[in-house]
Amino acid sequence: MIVKVKYFGRLRELLDVKEELYEVEDGTNLANLLFNHVPERHPDVSEEWRGEIFRMVKGKVVFEDDGLPILKNYYILVNGRSSNLDYRLRDGDEVAILPPVGGG
Repeated sequence: MIVKVKYFGRLRELLDVKEELYEVEDGTNLANLLFNHVPERHPDVSEEWRGEIFRMVKGKVVFEDDGLPILKNYYILVNGRSSNLDYRLRDGDEVAILPPVGGG
């Protein structure tokens, strides 16, 4: 199945791409897409990608008790709606990764 990923802000700069398509297996969840598929496509910046999007301690990604990595302050939308990392992707899904919002 095919999913589209759209990058914004720092991630767009890091990967030097606005959006791209990924072919993933049935049953792939959002965490797997972000933790494995994106870094595999961008090996030159894979460690920087993981450090940018996931919480790290001593250079290693931190995982929840359920085995899912913990996101930093990025906001993930699937088809325009907020989604958890355990969301099972479907053919045609559009994933948008939005940077943390600052202000005051």
